[in-house]
Amino acid sequence: MSNIYKIQDEKFKSVYLALNFIMPVNKVENSQNALLGSVLGKACDKYKSQKEIEEYLYSLYGAAFNVNIEKLGDLYNIEFKIEFVNKKFLPGNVDVSNECIKFLYDIIYNPYLVGKNFDDEIVLREKESILNRIKEGKDDKLRYSVQKMEEILCPGEAFGMNLYGDEEIVKEVTSEDLYKRYLDVINNSYIMILVSGNLNGYENIESKINEIFENKLNDNISLNSLKYNTSNNRILDNIEEVREMQDTTQSVLSIGMRIKDFTMDEYFAFNVYNTILGGTPSSKLFQNVREKESLAYTVRSRYYRFKPIFVIYAGIQLENYEKAKKVIIEQIEDIKNGKISDIEFESAKESLLADLLEWNDSKIALAKMKMTNIVAFLNDDMTIEKMREKIRKVTMQDVIDVAQKVSVQKIFLLGGEENV
Repeated sequence: MSNIYKIQDEKFKSVYLALNFIMPVNKVENSQNALLGSVLGKACDKYKSQKEIEEYLYSLYGAAFNVNIEKLGDLYNIEFKIEFVNKKFLPGNVDVSNECIKFLYDIIYNPYLVGKNFDDEIVLREKESILNRIKEGKDDKLRYSVQKMEEILCPGEAFGMNLYGDEEIVKEVTSEDLYKRYLDVINNSYIMILVSGNLNGYENIESKINEIFENKLNDNISLNSLKYNTSNNRILDNIEEVREMQDTTQSVLSIGMRIKDFTMDEYFAFNVYNTILGGTPSSKLFQNVREKESLAYTVRSRYYRFKPIFVIYAGIQLENYEKAKKVIIEQIEDIKNGKISDIEFESAKESLLADLLEWNDSKIALAKMKMTNIVAFLNDDMTIEKMREKIRKVTMQDVIDVAQKVSVQKIFLLGGEENV
């Protein structure tokens, strides 16, 4: 098994181990995945309830376990992760690594079944949990506005789907459907294993993982074979405006932008661009839309690691919609025209450099960085210091050049405080 990546840093006292099942999805599969991750995390054949799982983890000196889901651009990841204390810091140097790895094996490959399907009671309970998460996303108007922009900016693309799925599809998922999805996920995903933290005394942890998982961790599916698309030819000539009226106390303006002819070589320049535009309180959007013009109570821009798009979102009063839209677009044009001060440029780079340094303080962040570099760059040799060096090398002209590739595509207004 060659897809095991280690990040050693002895300043930590524990080890973080994550098995990632990465796959392309359609709308139905996307809607089943969140439910599947939730069901698998609540019971297995050996530990048939959440209580039994918690009691067992407690016996392993408080090992922490979770199942996480995330979108990696147009790919979907179900992550099974566990964190345990390095044996150096436990009484008598007791080693719980074998038990933790075996626990993950049981969770993933020995699920709790009733007959040949998942337990109906667990599926029903976790389905309610997923539906509540979808509802919470709708109730949080800023989050809903960003999700809606992702959807209308990327129609028909997996990235534009809600992480937790389509409400109506989730409601209809049966235990039988879910078990079929489970078999598909474990047999047809690219499996990436990340081990991060204090690995002193665990130099051969790859062998231990391979021994416990035997031939389950097949590497016959390559990352390159998955449908991961960083390019796009969907640049529209005209900006499309979409409005949705709700009974809200405040409105949200979102602007979606695509990058034409994106290449990964420009990744760091686009990070600097985003930080200048709306990534920090010293950004153009914050200083001009919020502070100078008082048109928004919050305004930010977001650059997506695995997708060549930007989303700007601003909490506004409905009466300020036209003016806020105008001022936001002016900031985008100013960067294209080179209207960037030395202070804006240097502050953006310093902010990014500081953020990268903070990653060093988290073994989970280090593991996520490794995943980003493998999935996005297809390069597992990119370290934090190398990333910092690339940020340092970004010039003002680089930012102006990449700004020419940014095109406003969609504008979404979630409004309605007049109806309250």
